[in-house]
Amino acid sequence: MKVNNKVVVQFLLAISIVVIIVGYIQLNNSVLWGTEKVSEYMIEKMQGSMDTGQYNIMLQGFIEQIKWSGGILLGLGGILFIACMTLVLNKRSGLN
Repeated sequence: MKVNNKVVVQFLLAISIVVIIVGYIQLNNSVLWGTEKVSEYMIEKMQGSMDTGQYNIMLQGFIEQIKWSGGILLGLGGILFIACMTLVLNKRSGLN
C-alpha cells in the first residue's frame, strides 16, 4: 500500500504533532504529576502516613514512569513526523 494521498499525509502530520506535544507536556510535568500521584496513593492506600524513604522511592518511581511514557510518545511522534515529511519532500522533488 503506497501512501501518497495528500489528506492521509496531512492527517498523519497532525497526529504526529499532537503526539509530540503530549509527550513534551508529560516530560515537562513529570515531577508535578509524580508528586500528585504519590500523594494520592499515600492518602488512599496508606491512610496519610508513610515512611520518608518509602515515599521517596515511590516518588522516584512515579516520576520515572511518567518520564518514560512521555519520552516514548515524543520519540514516536518525532519518527512519524520525520517519515511524513520525507514523504512530502520526496513527492515534491519528484523522486517518489
